[in-house]
Amino acid sequence: MQYAYTNVRPPSLGNFLQNYKHLKGCNIGLVVAYEQPWVLDWLLRMAARHLADATLLVFDNSRRQKTRIEIEHICEYRHVPYLALPSNPTRHVNRSHGSAMTWIFRNVVRALEPSIFGFIDHDLIPIEKVEIGKTIGAQPFYGVINVSKWGWQLWAGYCLFDFSVVHNHPLNFLYDFYRDLDTGGRNFSCLYKNFDRSTLQFAHLERMEVRDALHNISVPVEIVDQRWLHLGGAGYSNGFKDKLDFYERIAKAADEGEMLPIEVHSNDTTKGGISDSST
Repeated sequence: MQYAYTNVRPPSLGNFLQNYKHLKGCNIGLVVAYEQPWVLDWLLRMAARHLADATLLVFDNSRRQKTRIEIEHICEYRHVPYLALPSNPTRHVNRSHGSAMTWIFRNVVRALEPSIFGFIDHDLIPIEKVEIGKTIGAQPFYGVINVSKWGWQLWAGYCLFDFSVVHNHPLNFLYDFYRDLDTGGRNFSCLYKNFDRSTLQFAHLERMEVRDALHNISVPVEIVDQRWLHLGGAGYSNGFKDKLDFYERIAKAADEGEMLPIEVHSNDTTKGGISDSST
């Protein structure tokens, strides 16, 4: 199914590649949008403020046409490149996300030939200055590591790659069920297994519980490298909508440079083991 999907070329692809061919040799961030216009808009607002050395590109994997129109309008307003992905036949959210990432790598990244490219979850919000070139440094890739008994991978929601190192590898961002790896896990066989992970640096992940004393609710979030706020679950519309007012108040405080109107309690600090909540 993925092979057929990644070979679909929408009519808009040619113009998109032509319009952004000047990004060759530059750094690009790739965002797979999925059903949540509001959280994407927050990401784009904060990226304009904090993402110092990369151009964001948005690829819309939403199912609903109404949502795609809204997300396209947001990108136009924020002056962010937008491309609607081909309709994805699968209804499995992780498989859909992995196929979308594979499509983007094979049809866009290889054509644009950037210096560094990175996948950034649509609910991963930069809250401090970020330079992805300095972040990856001299490494072939960088991100949050996820380890199983049978392999390891970078979390699909935050993974950076040196194009010169990986462009000839048949990257495949589907999950690897047999190795107990999440979205992006099939890259273990074609890429990660060729590198000694003990010689590499990975992103620092801190899980936190954010408590809103005024409304008596607690919401788990994750902080990556003390620079990114990961909301989690934004692809699962019902659960996300239940917390939308809470997130909007966090966004308002962050936009205005104020202290968050919440109590933050750190539950766990780790360098790996993130679960796949990337869609």
